Amino acid sequence: MKLRRQVPRRTVISSGAGLALATVAYTSNMQVASYVAGDSAWIAILTAGIISIFASFCFSELVGMYPTAAGIKLFIEKAFNERAALILAGLYVTISVFVVGAETYILSNVFQAAVPGVPMLFWIFLILTIIALMNIRGITLAGNAQDLTAYFMFASLLAVSLYALFRGGFALESPLQPGEPMGFLQAVAVGIFLYLGFEWVTPLVEEVTDFKLIPQGMLGAVGLLAVTYALFSVAMTSTVAKELLASTPIPHVLFAREIFGPVGVGFMLLMSLVASITTFNAGLMTASRFVYALSRDRALPVALSRLHPSYATPWAAILFLFLIAGTVSMAIYLTGAYKVLIFMGAAVECILYVVVALAVLNLRRREPGRERPFRIPGGPTIPVVVALIYGALLLLVFVPDPSNPGDAPEQLAALVTLVLTLAGIALYVFLGVPRLRAAYAARRAARRRRRPRRPKDTSAN
Repeated sequence: MKLRRQVPRRTVISSGAGLALATVAYTSNMQVASYVAGDSAWIAILTAGIISIFASFCFSELVGMYPTAAGIKLFIEKAFNERAALILAGLYVTISVFVVGAETYILSNVFQAAVPGVPMLFWIFLILTIIALMNIRGITLAGNAQDLTAYFMFASLLAVSLYALFRGGFALESPLQPGEPMGFLQAVAVGIFLYLGFEWVTPLVEEVTDFKLIPQGMLGAVGLLAVTYALFSVAMTSTVAKELLASTPIPHVLFAREIFGPVGVGFMLLMSLVASITTFNAGLMTASRFVYALSRDRALPVALSRLHPSYATPWAAILFLFLIAGTVSMAIYLTGAYKVLIFMGAAVECILYVVVALAVLNLRRREPGRERPFRIPGGPTIPVVVALIYGALLLLVFVPDPSNPGDAPEQLAALVTLVLTLAGIALYVFLGVPRLRAAYAARRAARRRRRPRRPKDTSAN
């Protein structure tokens, strides 16, 4: 049984934007704004978007060469080695889990502000359960739900932003002067988080109706996110004092209350619910295909590669991620360490983009004759620029800004968490994967030995 090719362009775009449309993006949006002067965060957001488009070119060339759900793992393996690929693939899947953790914390705060009597954890796990069941039911149902929620989010955020700007007469403070260069560069580094997961469409390559939809989907997702978040940032900071917005995990609720009154809180409650559904759905829909592919390659237990007999969906991988997401959500809910995850998410994305750009260069040298349905124009220029820019941004994620010393503890915690996560994944790859594959080989050998031999045909004698 194979995955079915039935994912259209609109779902590729909505899936690429899905993780980035999380409620936590409102908080990270204000994190970007806190590093620049006045209402100029839109410049850093658009800059991060342009850099993300360059990175999408690298993904497009590679996924064209290796059109498989395990693509990211496979082309890193081809360019370097399998162990490096498995380590980075493990880190890649971990991103979605961390985003879900941060998302549930922000969501619980929105519920607390809007409806204090609602049991917040109940709603969190109810949403997770519904999304898991939709994904098991089939990619078409999950894809249609993704389209509905993602495009509703885009339309609503753009409408609210334009309304707030018209209401305020476009009275902006220093919209073209971001301030100190160091602060602006750090704003761009954190701004990478706003595009988190646009490349998550690549595991859907075995289910799209045409390969060309993958590069088109990434470009469409980044473009919509750039315009939407740039406008929303300016609308928020020009409506509510930036210091007040930066001091809360729910700046969008304060913003909505300011322009719509109590009705605005209810509206943002709805937006947060839709954002969470979009994020959880995109995370499960794409990450489950990646886990399925890793299991199929015997890098994870073989049970995780099971497909539903009726719906042809990787139900075991979906349930596995559901359990992990629920566990992490509880941990973040109890600790409130959402800023740590913003810094870590931005850092992991930078690491991945550097590696992918280097993979493009290495594979051009190793496999010059391999067919490339999409080839980055300009020779090595764009991959080299991507590797250099994201390498610098990776360092900036962890460098405290003198004008923003309050973020230093979270930046240090993010660095420590990243190192420990990498160490844990590397330990599994070096020790766990060989044992897993050896056990699988032993089981296959035992089954062959137990298989009865057919008696020789002696009728001819």
